[in-house]
Amino acid sequence: MEAFYIWGADMGLWLFGRFNVGVDNSLWSRLSAEARTEVDGLVAAGRNVQAIAVMRERAGQPRPGLRECVDLLDQRFTALRQ
Repeated sequence: MEAFYIWGADMGLWLFGRFNVGVDNSLWSRLSAEARTEVDGLVAAGRNVQAIAVMRERAGQPRPGLRECVDLLDQRFTALRQ
């Protein structure tokens, strides 16, 4: 099983084969691989506000709305829990 090691501001997290799992979302496809990894690490650490900030900053134009980011956050949380 492939693993991704992510360093948060204060901790390291292991996400086993969870990167880009089960998400069919236009916002997710607009994010770079690096941004996706960072979002997953923040979601796994429970840092939802920071995850939304990364989504909004790195998605490009047009800037995604808060509702779109919250929907993606919910999808990523579900995918990472499986």
